[in-house]
Amino acid sequence: METVRPPDGKENIAVYSIPLDMLFIFATSHMLEDLYILKKENEIMFTKRTKGFALLLVLVLILSQLSVFATEYEDHAVMIMGEGVTTELHLTIADMKAMPAEAQIDEPYIYNSKAGEKSVYVKGVSLAYVLTELAGVTADNAEVILTASDGFYIAPQMLADLLNPELKYVLAYEIDGEKIDNDGVPENDEVVVYRKVEYDGEFGTVYKFIVTISVGKATDSPVEPDPENEVETVEFKDITEEFAYAEMAIKELAKKGIINGMGGGIYAPQGNLTRAQITKIMVESLGHQEAEYKGGFSDVNASDWFAGYVQAAVDAGIFIGYPGGTFNPDQVISRQEMAVVAARGAIDSGMVTAEMVEKFVMEKSDYADKAVVPVWAANEVAWLEAQGVFAEIAVETFEPFRTVNRAEAAVIVFNTLFK
Repeated sequence: METVRPPDGKENIAVYSIPLDMLFIFATSHMLEDLYILKKENEIMFTKRTKGFALLLVLVLILSQLSVFATEYEDHAVMIMGEGVTTELHLTIADMKAMPAEAQIDEPYIYNSKAGEKSVYVKGVSLAYVLTELAGVTADNAEVILTASDGFYIAPQMLADLLNPELKYVLAYEIDGEKIDNDGVPENDEVVVYRKVEYDGEFGTVYKFIVTISVGKATDSPVEPDPENEVETVEFKDITEEFAYAEMAIKELAKKGIINGMGGGIYAPQGNLTRAQITKIMVESLGHQEAEYKGGFSDVNASDWFAGYVQAAVDAGIFIGYPGGTFNPDQVISRQEMAVVAARGAIDSGMVTAEMVEKFVMEKSDYADKAVVPVWAANEVAWLEAQGVFAEIAVETFEPFRTVNRAEAAVIVFNTLFK
């Protein structure tokens, strides 16, 4: 160590003198240390990137497997399932076309719409064949649920009907020589279920967007209508040609004891119905009993013949009444009011949900006067129109404010709740 004296004469400072070779070694060692640290950092970064890449690869593999799974179980036109089947089926259009000749159906089918009777040429496979020969259904009868991809409500079918050779249910994959494309996506496989009509003017024989057919547990015998409330056939002598469209509905409701006419074989189809009379018809159509009147309306007395029906209808959510606490029992009912009442009856019976009815809008209606249907009745009118309820009554226009006559009321009730 050397002592260096500063030129200003201040206190001596001790300084270490380091040889150049030692300085080189010192510097080199630090550089190597820095390089090592950098290498470690790069290794860590590389490790992180490798882990990230590996994770991404795993996700890709998982998604690819899910895609294969989806293709295997979702790439089909219709699925046959449920307690009543031995073998669950996932059928594509190719599967159906490959079925033997005995399964194939290639013939015209007639169906009814509000525009009248129509005919289409159908290619498809027998639903009875698919259920018995492929799905292993052995029961004579069971409840069968057809589910549509658009959520449209379809009333439960009976297996005995699906197996009935006269009704000839078909899983159609071609209509009039064209692939079915109701959803606007040509690459999608779609089927439509058709069946033969049982009588002239019958509606509800075509079911679109079918994606699942679920067969329930076997029942001992076909479910028959409860005859408890049915009476002997009533013949009305005033159902003229003008009201022929309502004859079957009137007879069926009379047979069930829901309507009984004016006496003496007179129904008076051109006559009006009051709100009080409609409450009775709806309550009895739905199988409800008269209820003890709670005095909710200022213009309905407990002694009135219709008081128990009014209360039952209110309890079921079919009628509400007017602001101010009135019911207006003697007021005639309009088409828009009748539509709301009929739809509420269908909801009460479990045929459809309120949420489903709300999906139907007048914007998609074919009626020329759809714009004048009030908002409070729009969903109900649109839903009933889609069911073909007004087919015999309103074709080009709905006329929501028009008074419903007795013939029309019978048709609306029958088509909504019993057809």
